[in-house]
Amino acid sequence: LLLQCPWPQELESMSSSSPVDSTSGAPLKGSVDVFNGVKVDCKLLSTSQAEGETFRGLLSESIRVWKEEKRTGVWLMIPNDVASLIPHALDLGFDFHHAKPGVAALIKWLPESKNMIPQHPFTNVGVGAVIFNAKDELLSVQEGNGPLRGRGVWKIPTGMVEPGEHIGSAAEREVWEETGIRASFERLLLFRHRFTTPTANCDLFFVCALKLSEQDQVINIDEEEIEAAKFIPMNQYMNQAVWKEFSLYRDQINPLIQQYKSEKYKGLHTQVKDTDKRYGKHAVYTALPATRNRLNPLIRPLRSTLNFIRRLSPI
Repeated sequence: LLLQCPWPQELESMSSSSPVDSTSGAPLKGSVDVFNGVKVDCKLLSTSQAEGETFRGLLSESIRVWKEEKRTGVWLMIPNDVASLIPHALDLGFDFHHAKPGVAALIKWLPESKNMIPQHPFTNVGVGAVIFNAKDELLSVQEGNGPLRGRGVWKIPTGMVEPGEHIGSAAEREVWEETGIRASFERLLLFRHRFTTPTANCDLFFVCALKLSEQDQVINIDEEEIEAAKFIPMNQYMNQAVWKEFSLYRDQINPLIQQYKSEKYKGLHTQVKDTDKRYGKHAVYTALPATRNRLNPLIRPLRSTLNFIRRLSPI
């Protein structure tokens, strides 16, 4: 599915990779993507083409030609200054796909087969940061916004991933913005996938372990986001009554933080690829390779000897 639906940045960039054949006869010119779909950027329309009824006629004729060419989907990128064209596109069977500041994207699937245009991104991605200092104290913050505001609860720093940002980089940035602490991504400890309602965006939350760049850094909080920040003992963090209300922290996140602190759990490490020709900027998270105990070959014969002696010994 990921290979078929490289959305959003890759799909938009690939859709402009190959211009439509100028001899095709389609009056609206655009570009053909790797899925044989057509993208028309309406900001490139001439003044006369952008007039309502003229645009309607051009689009209707273009749809006919694209069907003959066996194109798949059509994308109309309509900027704010020609938003009056949207009703004409809707009348010709287009529908909204997504919108972002300054432009709306409308789509139409041309074949009689199932619509294969991927949905608009439907996932929110958040991060949490686990950071211990040399005293085994956990960096914790008190929220200035959100459900825990004003309750005096100490929690790990959290925030949202920005477009084009790796999970680890997002955790580093959030910690820096909220507390002024510099730390580097070390491990991915867990992630949670949540569906709030059938129609709302689903939610991915990644808990990352970070390592301080330097010990004894001065905390400098962002007062618009948090009320306080400091390193606190693990037992103080764990013993807060509030965790009874939040099963995710009580049952999954907090026990895993303890296991990570005691080195009973290492999590996943990452390999970041920023220049891959096929997949572009991406990161792969994998388990650490198992460490082989070099003493095992020496211990096995000793264990075999001891077991043999036990069998010879009287009960």
